[in-house]
Parts: sequence; C-alpha cells; structure tokens
Amino acid sequence: MRAAKERLLHAHCDGVDYTFVRANRLTSICFGGPLEREVTGLAHGPRRLHAIGCLSASVIPALSRPYISSFPLIYGMCFDGCEMKYRLVPNGPVEVVHMSTTRSLDDWPYRDFPALLPFVPLALATATPRSYADFAKRFPNMPDRPEGQLVVCVTPPATVGVSLWGSGDYEGVTIVFDCDLTTATVHAYNVTT
Repeated sequence: MRAAKERLLHAHCDGVDYTFVRANRLTSICFGGPLEREVTGLAHGPRRLHAIGCLSASVIPALSRPYISSFPLIYGMCFDGCEMKYRLVPNGPVEVVHMSTTRSLDDWPYRDFPALLPFVPLALATATPRSYADFAKRFPNMPDRPEGQLVVCVTPPATVGVSLWGSGDYEGVTIVFDCDLTTATVHAYNVTT
C-alpha cells in the first residue's frame, strides 16, 4: 500500500478548504525556501524571519489582486512566542508592523535551527467546499472567526528534513496566518493543544 503524500499547507478562503502536497516539479506555491522580499518596518533580530511558504493566485482566486504577485507566509521561528503582523507593500517589501518580541534567541526553537527551511515546491491536492468552522476543527485552539478572508495553517512536517519545533512537534504546534486581503495585512501566530 502506498502512503499518502503529506499535506504541508492548509488554507481556507471564500468557503473553500485547500490542501497542498509536495509537487514533482517547480510551481509558484512552496513550503520554506528563501525570503526573497526585503523586510522593512519594525526592527528585529539578530536572527532573520523565516519564509514558511508562499501562495499564489494560480490556485487561490482571491489572491488575484494588483498588489499580490506572490503571497509570502513569514514567521519569526527564532522569536519565542512569536505573534506578529506584517503588511505586503504593493510591488515592494514586507513591512513588519507588530511583533510580540523583537529579540531572537540563539537556542529557539532549538539550538542550530536552520536559517532557511528546505524549499519544497507544492501542488494543490484538494479544493473542497467547507465552512471555516469545519476547517478550524482540524487544528488546536483556532479562533471562532478569522480576522481576514484567508487563513493558512502549517502543522509540523514529517517529510521535509527539518523539525519546526523540536520536541514541540509532538505537541501539535500549528502556525496560523490570518490574512486580511483588503488591507494586505497578515496576522501570524501559533496555537497548540
């Protein structure tokens, strides 16, 4: 029996539940990889923010907006308890407008955490009509209602060659991106059981 491909990104937008798996070719959607946009706004460091993934309008129609050619999912993996907001500047940088902590730690989430997550091209596995409430049931402690129109959840991957949280992977820590597409603002945080 052949194992199913691991679902690396989960998204909900306009009543549709999207899941993404490893692709066998380069695509405009990915997990990890380099953070190619300049990051401006609130000073933070010394470690850099991580590119957790990238989405595109080729699969999620609501991303077809003049200011969005790609939709980066960015998170402060090395910032303990990171909760942040950033804004996508039209044809420009990512502007960090809020971070719960602006000082990264050398040993968070664990010692020698990589500067880049492995680049994994993704393909759409499913696009299923589903309410947000039913989508949210799959993840721990999700809000009853999202702030924005697009919600993306990233659970600890088992097949990309890196642990996101060390022992926290077993606690089901999920990174959430709550995206207001009208203002191009993303609220990124994590939830756990």
